[in-house]
Amino acid sequence: MSYSNDVKNELARITPERECCRKAELAAMIALAGSVNYENGLSIQLSTENAATARKIFKTYKEIYHIQSSIKVQNRRHFNKTRVYIINTPVDNELQELGLSQDEKYIPRRIQWALLNRSCCRRAYLRGLFLAGGFINRPGADYHLEIMTSDSQMAEDMEKLLARMKIKARTSERKNNLVVYIKGSEKIVDFLRLVGASMALLDFENIRIIKSVRNNVNRQVNCETANLVKTVDASLRQVELIKKLINTGGVEQIPPRLKSLAMLRIDYPDCTLKELGTMMNPPLSKSGVAYRMRKLEKIVEELIQDIE
Repeated sequence: MSYSNDVKNELARITPERECCRKAELAAMIALAGSVNYENGLSIQLSTENAATARKIFKTYKEIYHIQSSIKVQNRRHFNKTRVYIINTPVDNELQELGLSQDEKYIPRRIQWALLNRSCCRRAYLRGLFLAGGFINRPGADYHLEIMTSDSQMAEDMEKLLARMKIKARTSERKNNLVVYIKGSEKIVDFLRLVGASMALLDFENIRIIKSVRNNVNRQVNCETANLVKTVDASLRQVELIKKLINTGGVEQIPPRLKSLAMLRIDYPDCTLKELGTMMNPPLSKSGVAYRMRKLEKIVEELIQDIE
């Protein structure tokens, strides 16, 4: 089962305390994915692949509007066998407050702002939007949450609603649809918190923490590896210069304090500058050794050029 489906299962099992929130949630699903059906009388039709969402729609119609919906199950083949739940609900005058047109011939693809006066209703509406057309990536791969619509006005309204809830979203085209999407782990966490997906939020945070720790470890290892390579390269270069000077007999021309450092480098080619500093008498700091080593390299290069 996908992470996105897990999130929908959790959201579908949330029952808002206020009736206004339950209406807002249902209105969101109708506005985003509902259609008018004329078979066997006039009805509003909603389809979903999530069984928990289908139960929620059926239950809300029954408890709020006292209307008995019908549910039909279809099996569709899309990569693998997918079960789709189709909920048909007879049209009632009261349902017009959820967004049905006055002549009951179509469903306007826009947000019914009159239903969203309370903050709790706005959160419920976002929950309904995600249930009807949302998708979220498992955070181990990438941070991406989206809600799909076929209407530009609906996409614009969703962006406005998310902006009111302090979540920045963008819209892009995908084939014949528009996708309102959220990028960035912090914004997705905010969305999950707003819609009440507590368990999904914990799961998301756990995966995000593990990913962050792994990335930090990788960065540290890469940094240490790079530093080690630089240290080894510098050591090899220094040893090669000093040995070349010894072979040409010019080592006695090096000042005594630099000569002792040169001999230590020859004897301990794998040591860092800090470690070489502790071996000197008197001991030197890493920066002190680095200064002397640069001076030593310059003198050695000049002596070799003179000898050659």
